[in-house]
Amino acid sequence: MTFDLAHPTQQQLRDGVICGLIAESIMIPILLTLAFVEHQSVRWGYLVAATACIFVSVVTLALFVALNKGRATLRAQATVWFVVVCLAMAGLAGIQLAAARHPGLYTPAMLVGVIFVCIVGDRRMQVAVGAWALALIALVDWVDGLRGGDFAVSLVIYGSTIAVITLICARTVGSLTGQVNLSQALDALNETFADLGFDGPGTGPDSFAEIFRQGLPQVAGVLPAERVAVFARNSSLERFVLVAVWPEGASDPADLAGLPELTRVLVTHEADVSAEHVVVPVGYSSAGELVMVVDRHGSEARTDARTVEAADLVAAAFLRATSRANFVHGLHTESRTDPLTGLANRRSLFERIEIEMAHALRADTPLSVAMIDLDHFKDYNDQYGHVAGDTVLRSIAAVMVSNIRGQDMVARYGGEEFCLVMPDTDLLGGHHLLDKLRGGGRDATSDFGVTLSAGLTSWDGREDPQSFIERADQALYRAKETGRNRVVSIEAFTEF
Repeated sequence: MTFDLAHPTQQQLRDGVICGLIAESIMIPILLTLAFVEHQSVRWGYLVAATACIFVSVVTLALFVALNKGRATLRAQATVWFVVVCLAMAGLAGIQLAAARHPGLYTPAMLVGVIFVCIVGDRRMQVAVGAWALALIALVDWVDGLRGGDFAVSLVIYGSTIAVITLICARTVGSLTGQVNLSQALDALNETFADLGFDGPGTGPDSFAEIFRQGLPQVAGVLPAERVAVFARNSSLERFVLVAVWPEGASDPADLAGLPELTRVLVTHEADVSAEHVVVPVGYSSAGELVMVVDRHGSEARTDARTVEAADLVAAAFLRATSRANFVHGLHTESRTDPLTGLANRRSLFERIEIEMAHALRADTPLSVAMIDLDHFKDYNDQYGHVAGDTVLRSIAAVMVSNIRGQDMVARYGGEEFCLVMPDTDLLGGHHLLDKLRGGGRDATSDFGVTLSAGLTSWDGREDPQSFIERADQALYRAKETGRNRVVSIEAFTEF
């Protein structure tokens, strides 16, 4: 069952239920009291039936609350309240029939139930409650002796009144409720993104995963959906790659990746709304341009102006979130990356050394660090200029990155100095790795006449990061003093 009134919120349903309970709690006692005023004759059979209907409605509601303990969906709650209202209306009809002296006097009270269902129910509920109310009114009129033209006129009057009430609720209360629901759902989506925060060290791919993990469930509150999927356009593969999907465990969204609308919205930058799908661009990430597909099969999908507006607002909310994540990630990257070489900078270097020190203590493994310097780099800079010197630095950085292991980290320490962090590596292993780097650097810079010198040391398990690097720097100084183009360790000054 799909709600006609754009997914009422929990608060709205609760408010509607409270209003309905107040109305019925006022009207039923009044009608029961009036049935006994002046010791009128009472049709006890109808009164017993009315009491039974009201009792069953109360028991049904109590059982539903006890069994679900607040975990029921809005759809289930609305269905139960529909049943309870229908029973209450039957109880009102029974009270009317019990008051034999006033035929038809209390019948309009049943219209309260019609109004209530029109507010919290869907189209089928509205039609059903209207037919139910008209059937009860017909029963009351018939038992009270109404026949022929009078009976027909009564049914026409009440039938048209019910139809008008339903139309008014749908056009006014329904429209207002739909707009309120849309606003509240969008506010919830924006608040979700505002609460995320992107200032931690996990900023980057993890931020996007969190955006979609928390944001996609909120989309269904704005645009009724069976599935919501986000894809990234991979230029090299020329296809769309799945980034996230809601709900978890949903059927494979591969069918959505082939929709032509995905490419179209990335070209037009406008939402594409149809009865089956809503497709909107939602920014970009390192994986490529991002596009969201809302699969609306199985829901009463609309393509009116409000749906288009909702799609645009959803796209804008996600675009703000992904843009902010990209911006903050860029700031974090810039603050931890050397702009010339793309290597980690000194700040990242010290953070990584502290992490590796903690790991070395826990695992009782060696940790080595090397300071690497370009020989005669100042002479090269003076002869060929800084632009050429920058080219050499970038070349050396590329050689280092391509030759180190995945566990290692190379950072630009400053000028032509680099620092290499080697976890789980002793001096012998460090020498072998540095000799490989020195050979690669020599081949890459043979035309420039630039070579590499390196100073190597291993952590003693006690010193701080600054002292650790200073010891490696002392070894580098020794390598420079003894002829350059070599690797020296500070413990034994062993030359390779």
